[in-house]
Amino acid sequence: MELIKAIIVDDEPNARKALQGLLAENFEQVQVLADCKDVPEAVKTINKLKPDLVFLDVEMPGYSGFELLDFFDEQQIQFKIIFVTAYSDYSLRAFESSAVDYILKPVRLEHVARALKKLNIERPGNERLQYQVLRDNFNQLEKKIVLQTSETIFVVKQEDIIYMQAEGSYTKIFTSSHGVLTITKKLMDFEYLETDGPFFRTHRSYLVNLNHIKKVDKKDFVVIMSNEGEVYLAQDKKNQLLDKFTNQV
Repeated sequence: MELIKAIIVDDEPNARKALQGLLAENFEQVQVLADCKDVPEAVKTINKLKPDLVFLDVEMPGYSGFELLDFFDEQQIQFKIIFVTAYSDYSLRAFESSAVDYILKPVRLEHVARALKKLNIERPGNERLQYQVLRDNFNQLEKKIVLQTSETIFVVKQEDIIYMQAEGSYTKIFTSSHGVLTITKKLMDFEYLETDGPFFRTHRSYLVNLNHIKKVDKKDFVVIMSNEGEVYLAQDKKNQLLDKFTNQV
C-alpha cells in the first residue's frame, strides 16, 4: 500500500484533532506529518516536510485556504489538496464545477473515504488551473467549469455549454468554444448545474442550456439548439420547460 504523507491545515484545534484521529483509526495509508493553524505556518511546513497531500480548511483568519498556492511557484506544487469546507449549496457547486476534491464539516468517515479514493498522488495534474477556477467561482466572477477528457483538462465558460448528452458512463458536452468534449463522468454528475445557471434536464439523457435553445417543437417533443442539435423533450418536462422560459422573461 502506497503511503500518503499529509498535513492538516485548520485554525480550529478541535477540527485538526478530529480529522487526525479519524485518519489514524481508519486510513492506515495516510501518515499525518503535522498540523498547522494557518496558511503561513502551512507554507513553512510544506517547504520543510514535502507532503503528498494537504487537508486544507477554506475559511481561516488572515489568509483563506485558496491563498496557499500564492506562496508557491508552479514547479513547487508537488502536493495535492483536499479542501475542508462547511456545507453550503453554493460552495459545493463551486467545488463540483472546478473538479476539486473536498470534504464537508463536520468531517465524516464516508466523505474522507470518497476523497481519498479519487486521489491519485502519482498522477501529475493541473491543480493550479483547477484551484484558480475554484477561486473565481467562489468570488462570483465569470462562471466556469473544469471538464476533463481522457487526455486534456479544459476550462469552459458555463455560458459556452450548449447541451450535454448521456453516453453510458460518459457524457458528451457540446460547446460553442471547444467543440464536442467526451467526459468520463455520468450526466447525473452535472445535475448541480440546474441550480447554478440556466440549465434544464429536458430528458434523462439531456441537460440543456436554456440560453442556447433555438426553438421547441411541442408536437414532436424535440428541442432545437443553437448548433442545430436536436434534443429530446420528455412529455412530463414540457410544461416545466415553458415555465422556465416564462420565469426568465
